[in-house]
Amino acid sequence: MSLDPMAPLAGSTASLCGPLMGVTLVTNDAAVTVQFLTQVMRMQLERERVPSPAEARQCRDLWGLAADVHWREWHLVATVSESEVYVRVLEMPGGQLIRPAMESRLAGGLSIGFPVASLERTLERVSRLGVESTAGIVPLTITRPDGTTYVSGEIMFRGPEAIYMLVVGRPADMTPVGPIDPVTGIGGPAYSAMVVPDGIREIEFYREVLGWEARQNIVLTTSGPAGGLGLDPGTQFRFVQLFAPGATSAYVVLLDMMAVARRNPVAPRMPNRGLVMWTFGSHKFDEVERRGRAAAADSALCSNLRVGVAEGARALTIHSPAGLMIEIREQP
Repeated sequence: MSLDPMAPLAGSTASLCGPLMGVTLVTNDAAVTVQFLTQVMRMQLERERVPSPAEARQCRDLWGLAADVHWREWHLVATVSESEVYVRVLEMPGGQLIRPAMESRLAGGLSIGFPVASLERTLERVSRLGVESTAGIVPLTITRPDGTTYVSGEIMFRGPEAIYMLVVGRPADMTPVGPIDPVTGIGGPAYSAMVVPDGIREIEFYREVLGWEARQNIVLTTSGPAGGLGLDPGTQFRFVQLFAPGATSAYVVLLDMMAVARRNPVAPRMPNRGLVMWTFGSHKFDEVERRGRAAAADSALCSNLRVGVAEGARALTIHSPAGLMIEIREQP
């Protein structure tokens, strides 16, 4: 038995959907957002473009957007080739901020997490750029499967569009949450976190439709605002880590705020501003579509399934129980 709680589960079956491919965020100021991702998080801009009229129509159909919505997009990737999660920035007018004042109790996309070699050096570098963290370096005591513990750490930076941009450091004898560029000391996106009103139903959605597995599903109690999310001491919330079977990175984190959860009056999807969509690839697209339709019809586990085309490949979008937009792209 592995002593790493993030290690793949024994006996995992083949996944219907692979690891997280990309995260999409909407902004009304792409210059600020792209500068943050390139300078602070050390990502590199791969391309910038305006979609053709035909591509824009396909995207509007797939994403459920009105015909008068237009955008420009930026595609950012990691400097380390082993990290394959991209960030897609859409500059799109007219939306509301999904997480005003970085309120962590509201449902919707919360954060993107990056692995780093040194939390101390990262905090020093980013502070020199004038970027604030919510609480500096926050130690996290994690319980291994055998009951022993180890201390990891994270820093939550105040990102554009009220997105928490996290960096995570693990002990030297443990595998980082993702590949790290030895030159920059930081890797590409390793995971993205979402706040959901019902963690159990969200787990069921990922298991039944995407074929993913939950490796951690625990209830944590905060020690107070020093934790970085601005929660009162003694606040309990459910913490879940979801992975594609066999994967060790490119995962999803769910936070269920339980008794302190707040209903979000702003839909956590485009054209509203913040984290709005998570993309996954699948070699079994037809089966994922079948499962999605069955789950929507039989158990209302998901909704708003749309099938279309994305960048030349078959694709679908579907709303999770929390109303978050999930995009699945067919892979050869």
